[in-house]
Amino acid sequence: MQTISNILSQALTIASKQAGYNETLTATPCAIESMGDYQCVDAMKLAKIYHKKPFEIASEIISFLQNKAIKSASITGGYINIVLDDKFLSDYVPKYIEEVDNIVKKNVESKKIIVDYGGANVAKPLHVGHLRSANIGESIKRICKYVGCDTLGDVHLGDWGLQMGMVISEIKRLHPDLPYFAENYTGEYPKQSPVTIKDLETLYPQASKRAKENEDYMKEAKQITYDLQHGHRGYFALWKHILDVSVADLKKNYNQLNVHFDLWLGESDTRGSYDDVINFFVKNNYAYESEGALIVDIKEDTDTKEIPPFMLKKSDGSVLYSTTDLATLIDRYKKYNAQKVIYVVDNRQELHFVSLFRVAKKYHLVPESMELTFAGFGTMNGKDGKPYKTRDGGVMKLEDLINEVKSSASQKSTDNDVLDAVAISALKFADLSILRTKDYVFDPDKFCSFEGKTGPYLLYTLTRAKSIIRKVGTIDGAFDASLCDKKLLLTLINFCNMVIESYKQLSPNILCDYAYTLANDFNSFYTKTSIIGEKNLNKKYSMYKQTIFVINILQKIFDLLAIKPLEKM
Repeated sequence: MQTISNILSQALTIASKQAGYNETLTATPCAIESMGDYQCVDAMKLAKIYHKKPFEIASEIISFLQNKAIKSASITGGYINIVLDDKFLSDYVPKYIEEVDNIVKKNVESKKIIVDYGGANVAKPLHVGHLRSANIGESIKRICKYVGCDTLGDVHLGDWGLQMGMVISEIKRLHPDLPYFAENYTGEYPKQSPVTIKDLETLYPQASKRAKENEDYMKEAKQITYDLQHGHRGYFALWKHILDVSVADLKKNYNQLNVHFDLWLGESDTRGSYDDVINFFVKNNYAYESEGALIVDIKEDTDTKEIPPFMLKKSDGSVLYSTTDLATLIDRYKKYNAQKVIYVVDNRQELHFVSLFRVAKKYHLVPESMELTFAGFGTMNGKDGKPYKTRDGGVMKLEDLINEVKSSASQKSTDNDVLDAVAISALKFADLSILRTKDYVFDPDKFCSFEGKTGPYLLYTLTRAKSIIRKVGTIDGAFDASLCDKKLLLTLINFCNMVIESYKQLSPNILCDYAYTLANDFNSFYTKTSIIGEKNLNKKYSMYKQTIFVINILQKIFDLLAIKPLEKM
């Protein structure tokens, strides 16, 4: 089964060739409702090629235009306006809703994709900076899966860098008698972690502050990082405890956002392979030392701005995230056969990924055909236009942000399930509805509203539609598009196009815009019509089915946005 756009585009292309124009034409939903249902503007393009008036070309094409989907066609200037046939729609719409999943898949080339998002650092609590990568990444992953791509989401933990050395150094300062720090200790280390998640919430800030103020302390932290990366038995055992405690807490926080990863891998998972990567560059004389660090040139003659070299090792001998990211990318190709890797990361990291992609391709560590995509995003800001913070100006933990949004949502309901759903839908939809690359101002009260372009508004629309179906009960009949709200039907059958466009642009906001339009069209239809009180049984059944179609599509969108719907509010 095809989309309406494809059906009409093919009909227009055939008519165009019959009229003597060997060009492919395209039909899209009409922007102005009064002009028609679908529209083709390609006569403008043909006019430049064939040196004729657009109206003349459009007239010639229309004279050959025939398809059972078309009731009538007209011309405005050089635009071809098409009105769809009601009988065709009566047959088409129910089949479209039933087969919509397969229709999408038929229009997208399947690929093996890994989506890298999350990027949480072990031993640190999630903060608001992790919100957008989690929400956007989860939605992109779900969209990629829905269109038929074999897709894996990877949290890619920051678990092997200096922050680990700093935390271990602080634990050593506070608890020097722990066996992890005894150089000659050969026994088994404790199975129980010596630190809790609450401990970690204070350990890193303390260690970071101390390292900034004390040069010797920072030197020790760097040495511990080096020793950890080179197999120190005690440090590794303690690191494993910290990792396990942190991941358990991360899963709890991500679960609140309905964010779920297929792979819980981190920088440390390349510890058996990044030496091979470094040796490759050294052996082939691609790498050289600069101020004690090991670097690789990646600049090109065509560069219009300075591109710094790619660093493989720091001057103290430890590796950094550029090295582990490169080793991870190679593993994604070799172990998972990834054809495309999408990195959902803050816009400010773009240069790092430009460098990563360049070094991987320039030195043929991954094939040229492998798609490497940086899906950057802007920051979530407060009303002052600066990154969202606590009231005292500190970095806000994600858990605290969720609680703050719940506090705003508590004015809307006292039911805990409804409260949680409203708060999370507000938080997620606000994040996803903004163009990915843009910064935005987050206002909890505004985004918790049941009016306007918000998550709670969509929740309310879906539960209202479900309520109507429950009240009507089960009825039988034949679906007749002429007895329905045509504008709503046309919005419904545009779902496939919107999903595919979201996939192509890696932009969940396209789906958010579509969901808002669909909700508005449904609510407009609802306020004009009483399905429950309708006496004409044919019309009642047709509107009842249309409402079921709306529920079906909205639930698919909710799933793609990773927003949990409600049955009742």
